[in-house]
Amino acid sequence: MRDSSLSRLVSIFYVAVLVLQPLWHGALHSPPGRYAWLLALVATLPLLPPLRGILAGRLRSMTWGGYLLVAYFVIGIMEAWSNPARRLPALFQIVLALSYVMCLVLLARRLRRRA
Repeated sequence: MRDSSLSRLVSIFYVAVLVLQPLWHGALHSPPGRYAWLLALVATLPLLPPLRGILAGRLRSMTWGGYLLVAYFVIGIMEAWSNPARRLPALFQIVLALSYVMCLVLLARRLRRRA
């Protein structure tokens, strides 16, 4: 797998986590009332700052995105463990976050070997 393919995969996984947040917290299994979209907004906003750099393929932005997704991985673990109604989207979030980090580690190793 080439570096550009890994970079593209990293971007896809990050965008997938970003898209999952408003779907999960705003549309799926949302508590009744107007605060569901507020929760979706709070879950989505932290993912926006590194997005531009990740889509541009900048390793530094991808690294910061990885730090952020570790928190989303932990949230996914907690939700999957404690809330059976939200288990499926939580497991999906766990898989996406792990896939992102694994692809990022592979990309960083390849770039380090080349340098």
